[in-house]
Amino acid sequence: MTTLFVGLDHLATLRAAGGTHDPDPVVAAALAELAGADGIRVTCGRERGGVLERDLRLLREVVRTLLILRMPPQDECLKLALALRPDVVTLIPGEREGLGLERGVDVEDRRQELAPFLEPLKGIGVLTAILVDPLPHQVKAAHRAGAGAVTLHTGRFCWAGDDATRAVEFEALTNAAKVGQRLGMSVHAGAGLGYQSVGVVAAISEIASVDVGHALVARAVLVGMHEAVQELRHALHEGLTR
Repeated sequence: MTTLFVGLDHLATLRAAGGTHDPDPVVAAALAELAGADGIRVTCGRERGGVLERDLRLLREVVRTLLILRMPPQDECLKLALALRPDVVTLIPGEREGLGLERGVDVEDRRQELAPFLEPLKGIGVLTAILVDPLPHQVKAAHRAGAGAVTLHTGRFCWAGDDATRAVEFEALTNAAKVGQRLGMSVHAGAGLGYQSVGVVAAISEIASVDVGHALVARAVLVGMHEAVQELRHALHEGLTR
C-alpha cells in the first residue's frame, strides 16, 4: 500500500510572508497526521523564509508517523540532521532554479561528494535517500553511493504539456522504480504532484510512498488541513483501485 507524505515547506513560506507566527507548521503537522498523513516532510538549508530550526526541533518531538527531512549536502544541514535524527533524510540539489527547471541530484557526477553525508546518517539508523531524475543510471548511481532509498522526481511527468509527453514520462517513472526495487531500495516519488496526479503515480506498484507539498498547502488554505489531507487520501485511493 502506497503511503502519503505531506510537505509543509510552503506553509512556512506563507507564515514568513505575513511576518507572524502563523500558520505554524508544527500545528499543521499534527492536524495532517490526525487526518491520515503517513509522514511529514520538511526541507532545511535552502529556502529563505522557510522551515526554521525551531520548527524542526518541535516536529521531531510531536510527529508520530515519519519525519522526512530534505536537505542539500551541506555541513550545517548534516549537523542538524544528526542532532534531530529524523526517520528519513533525502539529499536534494543545493539551489532551486525555478518551478519547471528544478531537477534531481546528478548522482553520477557527485557520488564521491555525497557519500560522506550518507554514511554518518546510516550509522545512526536514519534511512537515507537521494532525489533523482527518473533515469535508471541515476538510480543505480544512488545505490552505489550508499543510499537506502531513492526519491524519483515527478516534475517532468506532472508538468508535461500533452498526453504523448506525459505517457513517455510515466514510462520513465515506471522503469526507474523497477530498477530501484530490483536493487533493494525503497522507492519514493515526489515534486509537483497534486490531486489529479498523485493516484496515477501511486499506482506504480514499486513506489512505496508519494510526497505532496504545494498542492496540499494550497488546498488547505481553502478547506483546512484536515479536509485537504482527507481529499488527498481519497485521490490516492482512487488511483490505487483503478
